[in-house]
Amino acid sequence: MATRTSSSKTSTAKKPATRKTTKQATPKTSPVNTTIVDLRHPLPVRRRAIVGPLGAVEQAAIRAALAAAAAQLPIPVRAWNGPTARLADGTTITHTPAHTTTNQPPAFHAAIRCPNGAIHAYTIRTAADLDHARTRTAECRQTTLPAPATPVPNPAIRRLSDNPTARADQEQPKEHPQP
Repeated sequence: MATRTSSSKTSTAKKPATRKTTKQATPKTSPVNTTIVDLRHPLPVRRRAIVGPLGAVEQAAIRAALAAAAAQLPIPVRAWNGPTARLADGTTITHTPAHTTTNQPPAFHAAIRCPNGAIHAYTIRTAADLDHARTRTAECRQTTLPAPATPVPNPAIRRLSDNPTARADQEQPKEHPQP
């Protein structure tokens, strides 16, 4: 019988060992940094104009300014001091009643001084009313009583120069009490 040699049997020859190759870490190229850095000085912190709860004067000024804006009156917001606004031309406008809310029709009273010295009062509800009041006051021909003369000083009040002995620079220094 013939012996058969099988090639299917495992051969004793060693297979060449496969080497594990480790990849060396290659530095990754990072993209160019496109972040913009603002090197200007930052603006100072803006302080609030009103801090804390509002007082009665501030609340009245806010109500009056809102009512004037609703009536489209040409009154700057900063002119209001409580329910009263004093304008550059000498006009004094009062928002009445001071506790009125903004959903009620605003009512204002304007006191305008005429060229002759009299003060004319008008009720103002719109900007047209204010213009009409200013026109009528400018055309006023009413004469007023003469202006009072210069005020006379009160004779009961004396000046320091009237009594030279009362001056502080002529007083003698006083001794301090000893303990």
